[in-house]
Amino acid sequence: MQLPDLSLLLVMAIFWATYAVLRVFILKPLGGILEERERTVAEATAALAGMLDQEKDTLLGIDRRLTQARREALAARQAARGEANARRQAILEAARGKARGAAADARARLEKDVVAARSELERNARATAVEIASRALGRRIA
Repeated sequence: MQLPDLSLLLVMAIFWATYAVLRVFILKPLGGILEERERTVAEATAALAGMLDQEKDTLLGIDRRLTQARREALAARQAARGEANARRQAILEAARGKARGAAADARARLEKDVVAARSELERNARATAVEIASRALGRRIA
């Protein structure tokens, strides 16, 4: 009688022994590394989402402050324009007052000059009339 071929059992024993060694020294540590990598990626994704939310909130805050600063600048510009218009109006009123005063002075001088010119004309007219009459009559008129 011949012994059965036990090589199949030997191959199976070597296979399971190799599997056990590989599992302990390669597959479990590799699985742990892969799980750690997945956990790290999940944490990084969560941190990224949190940072994106924080960035969004920060940008909204900056946008609000910028809008408020623009409003304040616009209000300051309007106030400055109002003050400048008030100063301009005051300067215009002062200039108009000076112009009215100068016109009134000029009018008074002109009227004074007109009165003086009329009286001079009247005197000259009388003197001229007397001279014309004297020449026309050929004698001196008093």
